[in-house]
Amino acid sequence: MATLFGFVLASGSMLNQARAQAPAPQQNQGGLALAVTPPTAAHLSIAHELMQQIGAERMFDALVPNMGSQIANTILRTRPELTTDLKDVIAKISPDFDKQKQGLIDSAVLIFARAMTEQELRETVTYMKTPAGQKFLDTQSQTITTVASLLDQWN
Repeated sequence: MATLFGFVLASGSMLNQARAQAPAPQQNQGGLALAVTPPTAAHLSIAHELMQQIGAERMFDALVPNMGSQIANTILRTRPELTTDLKDVIAKISPDFDKQKQGLIDSAVLIFARAMTEQELRETVTYMKTPAGQKFLDTQSQTITTVASLLDQWN
């Protein structure tokens, strides 16, 4: 999630310019403007390529261990005797989550395809192949982690 958040922040100004030319959007429950027209196969394909570039699969791979750590830190502060049980539960849900990973990736592809035009996605994919785009991809994990640690100070 942090990776997608970082990507959205970095591409905000480019999106604002492109939205001025996009068809009328429809608002969804999360507040993100999504296109009403279903995306074409080509549109989905380029959105999938973008998900590959930004490492969506790696992000989802890290989700269960990160979630488990957060839950453990919260619960074990007051109930340290649950350590073994908690590890067992997290180990049991990991395979179920792995089975759902492709569905999550497909959902992320669809969300990006509905949030950005095919042309915007193509331009973003092209940008990600430039030296600046590669540097963004190479540093996003560290920068997002650093920002997240700053946010943790407020929790």
